[in-house]
Amino acid sequence: MYYNLMTDLDKDVKKMKNAEQNVNAKEKTIEDHAEGKPSSETLNKAKEKVKDAFS
Repeated sequence: MYYNLMTDLDKDVKKMKNAEQNVNAKEKTIEDHAEGKPSSETLNKAKEKVKDAFS
């Protein structure tokens, strides 16, 4: 039972982190487009994942 609780908690934390990365990537893409810069939300999300991996 304890293992299931920790597994569920880990899954919830990963979902929250993923949601945060999505929001940050979308925000960066919107900012770039507003400035007339080309931008890719997929690339921005990958950058967020790398940044989180090294922090």
